[in-house]
Amino acid sequence: MRVLNRVHTPQNTPPTQPQRAPPPENHIQNHIPLSALLNDTQALAPVFDVQSRDELSTSSRSSGFEPLPDGMSANRRLATGVDSLTVVRARGAYLWDRSNRRYTDYVCGLGTVLLGHANEDVNAAISAQLELGVQIAATHQREIDLADQLCDAMPGMDAVRLHIGSASAVQTALRVARVATSRELVLRFAGHAHGHWAAGSSMVLPWNDAAALETAFAEHGPSLAALIAEPVMSNYGGFEAAPGFFTLIRRLCSQHQTVFILDESVTGLRLGLQGAIGKYLLTGNLGPDLMICGQSLGNGAPIGALAGKAKLMELLVNHAVAHGNTFSGNSIGVAAGLALLARLQIGGQGFYQRLTDRGRALMEGIEAIGRETGVPLTVRGPGPMFWLDLDTPPAALPIFDLPPAESPAYRRFRHALLGKGVRVLRGGAWYLSDSHTDADIEATLGSVRATLSATRAEPVVVGDDVTFIPDGPAR
Repeated sequence: MRVLNRVHTPQNTPPTQPQRAPPPENHIQNHIPLSALLNDTQALAPVFDVQSRDELSTSSRSSGFEPLPDGMSANRRLATGVDSLTVVRARGAYLWDRSNRRYTDYVCGLGTVLLGHANEDVNAAISAQLELGVQIAATHQREIDLADQLCDAMPGMDAVRLHIGSASAVQTALRVARVATSRELVLRFAGHAHGHWAAGSSMVLPWNDAAALETAFAEHGPSLAALIAEPVMSNYGGFEAAPGFFTLIRRLCSQHQTVFILDESVTGLRLGLQGAIGKYLLTGNLGPDLMICGQSLGNGAPIGALAGKAKLMELLVNHAVAHGNTFSGNSIGVAAGLALLARLQIGGQGFYQRLTDRGRALMEGIEAIGRETGVPLTVRGPGPMFWLDLDTPPAALPIFDLPPAESPAYRRFRHALLGKGVRVLRGGAWYLSDSHTDADIEATLGSVRATLSATRAEPVVVGDDVTFIPDGPAR
């Protein structure tokens, strides 16, 4: 432990303070008011003489280590070379880089941004909350209001505990399930994303494999604390549940007293005001016991929620299950969540119909371009989110829960789109927001057509697969 002791000189006077070295002559060329820095991104140029993110993230330190390792704050954002993109502002469906180049954004904050970047209603709610306090560390009225509204929106959910994000809500759900059942083993599915998985004993099954699921319950049912699943495979393939698969999950969980956790970290509020519970009619006796409502709840602001049935949520009330996080129920995320729900309630079904229609138009347009250009591709998903494969999709889903490698075909395709001002996630996931317009969809399809039309005529062998590599420019 490092201990700081008060030091007295023999004369009982404070010790002499070391002299600071003067700053380099060009450290700051001119004094710039803080307001200018906040309102004018170009004003940053005199302070930091940087031209690329590689220069920004590399500095002279005695340790030789970057102050921001790899120039990012999350491994999924790791980007080098063509992928290097430093964003200075975002609004609606667009991003702008340091050169003021505009990109149509289909990453949407990894699916968290539902209304669009810097939405006026959400911004106004956050600004108002800033005047009322940020980190209150006590229950506040808006926190109660948000929990009430979420319970009203999600069928079968009796109570809500707010979190800083969906990953921590998943961990709380698993602790609740283990305490409720006095069991340890958790069943999950290959390719499903549940945050940073460090949750003890688990077994992994292929998605949509009814026979494997029944076998797992027959052999391990008495040991299974929980089954956790996404309604749509958000991080791999965009595969939805096969007809009847959730009915089978519910029946087996009920038969073996296993807690059914539906992880809507990505789909919650993106597929409907009732989430996937409403879209796939997982209501009444078919519904989950616990549900994660995550990323879209704050339109990009940090917040997540665990909702569940009273008998399970009571374990949090009587402290049988520990739940604590400094920023759980933070006032900024709550304010954003209330503003988002207000917009969704006003928009009603029309909001989701518009979002789905535009997503479907983009999906169908990409499929048509694939047929026109002769490039093999597959598009799948519910519309507000979908997945694009440029290779033949796997005959069977992977049994091992490993992140899929991005195919060379898709990497070249994605790089070409970025050069044309369209930003998509590596791998194949696309997300839409309410700020994407019909004109955005048409312009994006034009970029897709230009990229796929440049595809080489000859196939390129990658491993054991034959695929086609677009020739799009790399910038």
